[in-house]
Amino acid sequence: MIAYMDELPFPEKILIIKPSSLGDVISALPVLHGLRRAFPCAHIAWLVNAGFADILEGEDDLDEIIPLERRRFGKICREWQPTIDFCEFCNQLKAKKFDWVIDLQGLFRSGFFSYMTGASLRAGFADTRELARLFYTHPFKPKATHTIDRNITLARSLGVDVRRDDFKLNFSEKIFTFVKSFLEQNNLSERQYIVIAHGTRWESKLYPTHHWQKVVGELVKDLPIVLIGSPEDVQRSVEIASAIEAGRVIDTTGKTTPAEAAGIIGSSAVVVCCDSAANFIAPAVGVPAITLIGPTRVEKTGPYGDRSRAISADIPCQGCLKRTCPHVAVEGGFATCMQLIEPEKVIETIRAVLY
Repeated sequence: MIAYMDELPFPEKILIIKPSSLGDVISALPVLHGLRRAFPCAHIAWLVNAGFADILEGEDDLDEIIPLERRRFGKICREWQPTIDFCEFCNQLKAKKFDWVIDLQGLFRSGFFSYMTGASLRAGFADTRELARLFYTHPFKPKATHTIDRNITLARSLGVDVRRDDFKLNFSEKIFTFVKSFLEQNNLSERQYIVIAHGTRWESKLYPTHHWQKVVGELVKDLPIVLIGSPEDVQRSVEIASAIEAGRVIDTTGKTTPAEAAGIIGSSAVVVCCDSAANFIAPAVGVPAITLIGPTRVEKTGPYGDRSRAISADIPCQGCLKRTCPHVAVEGGFATCMQLIEPEKVIETIRAVLY
């Protein structure tokens, strides 16, 4: 720890604010584990979107999960009951009397929640969007580039001994039981199957379906394939699996919770994904990720750790950070940077990691 901590109030109660997205929640885990090492007797809570709460249930370093009903609170000032509930939620936050609040989200609403706690120390990023820094008592501007390293550096600025190997996700007994049952039902062995996570929230980050068909069609010759994803990804999974011999692909898309999907990843040999939550989950559970990156930047959100690999196309506009591509490839309407990632290169990279 650095001496700066001596100048700060000793925290008996700490709140981490990182509601979403799922990948971002995973990226904040080093802060939790570092805080627990620094303050073994402190009460540590985490404010997270209700839909992602189960991913944190296996973290013994966490004392309390505070679920945020974001969709419901999205109706404040338009409907009476959500507005009343939101005010009550803010009052409950204040009543918990947190000493430290660390906002790793960096948006107006997360900064506002930090302010409403009344904590004497409210730390966050100085280069946030939406003027969130106005709510902080201790704004910091980390020099690190990768989102995980930025979180680590922010905590270190408070004197907390956070380490790169603190990037780990722990599972609850419920998830271990689920995975055991999943493997038995599908005649799978641990570390003997490949996970494909093709879904992503940005249209421009999607890898073309016909490319996925080639990748999966070749990889099933090596190991069984498991498809994971949200309900929004179901149709794409059907299209990917349709080109493969029946029974060779196990499709769990839309059938698992975030924590169950993470459990499936945790027992796999390798994960192949776009820039999505799986890109963060895999290295956090000790599994290499092969991440296909187009509009985002490897140095900021690429796969973490020595065993993982990022694949991107050699194109001038790669890393443009645009959610939609202004010049999509003709075939299928997919972003040019994703269209140009050759399936053969993906297959070669996966096999190099596996063997």
